[in-house]
Amino acid sequence: MGNRHIGFKLAVGFLFVALLATYAFYWFSISKLHGETEGLRLFASHLEASDTFHSAMYQMLLEAGAYYRGQGDEQDLKAYRRNRAQAGTALAELQQYADTLPQGEIGTRIRRRTLELRSAYAEYLKNLDEFMGGGWKDGAGRLAALRDQFDVVFSKYYLRIHDHHAHRRLIMNREFSQAWETMGLLFFVQLVMVVSVGLLAVFYLDRVVLKAFDSTERMAYRDKLTGLRNRAGLDRVIRYLDGGPDGRPRRRYALIMLDIDHFKDYNDTHGHPAGDHLLRDLGMVIIKNVRNQDRVVRYGGEEFLVVLEALNADEALAAAENLRAAIGSHRFKLPDGKVADQVTVSLGVALYPQDGRNYQQVLNQADQRLYQAKALGRNRVVGPA
Repeated sequence: MGNRHIGFKLAVGFLFVALLATYAFYWFSISKLHGETEGLRLFASHLEASDTFHSAMYQMLLEAGAYYRGQGDEQDLKAYRRNRAQAGTALAELQQYADTLPQGEIGTRIRRRTLELRSAYAEYLKNLDEFMGGGWKDGAGRLAALRDQFDVVFSKYYLRIHDHHAHRRLIMNREFSQAWETMGLLFFVQLVMVVSVGLLAVFYLDRVVLKAFDSTERMAYRDKLTGLRNRAGLDRVIRYLDGGPDGRPRRRYALIMLDIDHFKDYNDTHGHPAGDHLLRDLGMVIIKNVRNQDRVVRYGGEEFLVVLEALNADEALAAAENLRAAIGSHRFKLPDGKVADQVTVSLGVALYPQDGRNYQQVLNQADQRLYQAKALGRNRVVGPA
């Protein structure tokens, strides 16, 4: 293919690379969102554990008061032990969460506060256990001291962890919002690129199909050597001029049948490649000396046919004479670049409807006048009298 369609290839390549890049960023965002979701799960677990720990620690204090007032009621002792176990489990979960935090300022601070909480709780638990074991001497005073100790644990250590929860919630909300906005933007970019690739593909395929159609049409209706219309292409022109079964009216037109004088001698002298070269150049000269709407056909061999629409006899004869003069004065060249001998043509002109009721009759009349021109000495035009 070489450098053909290089612009299209570069555009598709760029869009493909960009699409891969957005997929990579999209995957990165999904992975980050997954990490944030896992962090949220751990955070929720830590929050639940801290609430459970606070509630159990407080219930232990209440059960101790009830146990004291009930003079050792077994039900209060069981409730105390149950809350004590819950507090121990919750504290272990708090410690586990702290241990999973990455190294850094926040992780170090939470591990330190958790350790301080464990130490303060151990002292609180020791005093509670002694009280629940029957250490009721000055029971009211000891209960008051336990309440103060609970308040210290709650305000000095637990509330600091609770502040971490609030701060962490704000950070996670911001990160979730950023991840969501990033994915939305990437989705939009991907959508635009997919649509762009689709449009480029449709545009490219449309051009390919059109080129294939043009190429097929050229092969079917164009002469391979000269690029002019061939006989099949002429048939389409005549069907247009002669009307059709749908009732379209026939149009006035003139035919100029043109033949190269002494073409066989030219071929014998210079060779068939030179003859082909002459035919191509002659076709170009004819094209340059007729109107844009006129059709030029390579009829066969060294014969050419020009179809001119909507001309009267004088205009058709003038057009034919102009062609004869232009060809006669043109300096044709051989394939090696040397100037060839002068080339002349003979032309026969016929018109519809003056010279026939249909195309075939008009063509026969133009062909007969062409041979009259040759019989009269060549390099001349013969048309209607």
